[in-house]
Amino acid sequence: MSKDYKTGAHFLGTIYTKDSKKLLLYRQAKKIISRAIKENGFEELGSFYHDFSQGGFTGVIALRESHVALHTWPEFNCLTLDVYVCNFKKDNGKNCQKLFEKLVKFFEPEKVIKRRIKR
Repeated sequence: MSKDYKTGAHFLGTIYTKDSKKLLLYRQAKKIISRAIKENGFEELGSFYHDFSQGGFTGVIALRESHVALHTWPEFNCLTLDVYVCNFKKDNGKNCQKLFEKLVKFFEPEKVIKRRIKR
């Protein structure tokens, strides 16, 4: 493997929204996430979501290429989002970013703090 080889892209974000109701809709979010994963050329292997009785949810989605994870806090109008995609035979960095942005858009962000880590 050469020194220039990149193993993947990792986007981390804290998203603030005015619409805290979106942070409660895990069934709707699950559909959007699964569709966005497929639309960006990734393969979903399985997922686990937990809906908290006090509000909010957490989700972890295993991808053939790595994972998506999110945690919502409706009481603070925010969520954290973690999208990591490995590079098997091609550079998946652009599609990883598109997936991240599509998921952020669903929550109608007021403010996004984003960090990209090149792997």
